[in-house]
Amino acid sequence: MSAKLGEILVRENLLTPHQLREALEYQRQNGGRLGFNLVRLGMLSDDVITAVLSRQYGVPSVNLELFDIDHVVINLISQEVAQKYSVLPVSRVGATLTLAMPMRSCA
Repeated sequence: MSAKLGEILVRENLLTPHQLREALEYQRQNGGRLGFNLVRLGMLSDDVITAVLSRQYGVPSVNLELFDIDHVVINLISQEVAQKYSVLPVSRVGATLTLAMPMRSCA
């Protein structure tokens, strides 16, 4: 089993154990995902959380603002499917379709 997000952040000195306890208490009281709450509390940036999650799950992250998505690729899945699963098709190479999903799904 892979390490939890909080453990990774402390191990990489991106968060102190005290900050992690504070964020976990906030999460207990308010719900939500740890990564999202760390950003909300101003402890870490979206970019830091995204980079750590990318390493944790072994998947690359992309900034869609810098990505030129072909309209043909976007139309490969229906709007209903995209909304249901919170995904966006970003590229296709042969029979492989690459989908993007928001960080909030796993943070």
